[in-house]
Amino acid sequence: MKSHQLAILLTLLSNVAFADSIEKEYSLSIGSYYGYADYSKPKPSPYKKNNINSTINAYGKISYDYAPNYTASLIGYLMVDSAKEVENYNQGYWGEEFFTLFETPLGELSIGQDYNVAYNFAVGAPNIGTYKVNNSDIVNFINTPNWYKKGKNTSYKTLNSTYINTDGASFKFNYITPDFNGIKLGATYVPKTYSQSGLVSKYSSYKDNKAYILGAYGSWYISGFELETSLGYADYDENNKEYSLGFSLYRKGWTLGASYRKTDTNSKDTPVNKYSLYDGYRDAKAYNIGLSYEIGPFTTGVSYFNSKSNISDNKDEIYSFSNSFEYNKYTTISMTVAHLTSKDIKTTKGNAFILGLEFAL
Repeated sequence: MKSHQLAILLTLLSNVAFADSIEKEYSLSIGSYYGYADYSKPKPSPYKKNNINSTINAYGKISYDYAPNYTASLIGYLMVDSAKEVENYNQGYWGEEFFTLFETPLGELSIGQDYNVAYNFAVGAPNIGTYKVNNSDIVNFINTPNWYKKGKNTSYKTLNSTYINTDGASFKFNYITPDFNGIKLGATYVPKTYSQSGLVSKYSSYKDNKAYILGAYGSWYISGFELETSLGYADYDENNKEYSLGFSLYRKGWTLGASYRKTDTNSKDTPVNKYSLYDGYRDAKAYNIGLSYEIGPFTTGVSYFNSKSNISDNKDEIYSFSNSFEYNKYTTISMTVAHLTSKDIKTTKGNAFILGLEFAL
């Protein structure tokens, strides 16, 4: 963690420590997953049929009211991931996010390792259990050469999300307006896009450049339907510009969602090299669509994700069928079957079968 981030967090913590009334929240989840990969096309590298992955996610929040309708909070996440054979675009084996949050009648301000407002507002194809359509952990079990990070090898040849996640959890300033008739607006300033949880490679010339992000979110109840929408725009200095939109529609256990993202470079940006190991996502597009049904403790659904670079033939497609059963409030069992087609120099096709057991405390 950067020293200025730590100073902000310790200052807030020292104030909270002497408050008369302190509210605390915390949670811990542990997951263990077994995945079997079956490739029908040439086997990529790294390659392993059987993969076991375990994760630990810890969350903590300390809040206090320092005036009527004014709340200050210290929020922290810690993530540990054991995946070694097939790595994706996350922060390697572990990562952390720490930020301060100030809630007032004039809106919310967060400072620290948070995600940008467009990412936080984003809606799209429904997630089922721990399987995520965006930022998918599917690559811990079946390989796509377009999303890869291990040691000094870094590859972002297509977008891995329809949500604007390029800056990841870089240190930033987020502001979100109060809710007005179901609508919230937000703005983000990123001094340096250094975070490895995003798409910016640590070897790129635009790694430490600034970014500006805008987001909008809407939520309404219409004739028994719950509708959510989101819009996003980002300007990454000397990198690219990005646009996103999405919707989610819920009624009586059914959820239909979809989202879209487009990235563009221009003459003022660092030139795109289609042979680069990490440049392809800067001029690309991605979309997803999914449908789920929830009845009691059981949720099932299907989704489709498509991502393509505009400067090359690199492309990823993921079809998934996911199920989640909440055995009790502490234990969840999940099962996902996914088909991946990934085009790089060659076309890789394969299937992944993933069983998961998750505990929440």
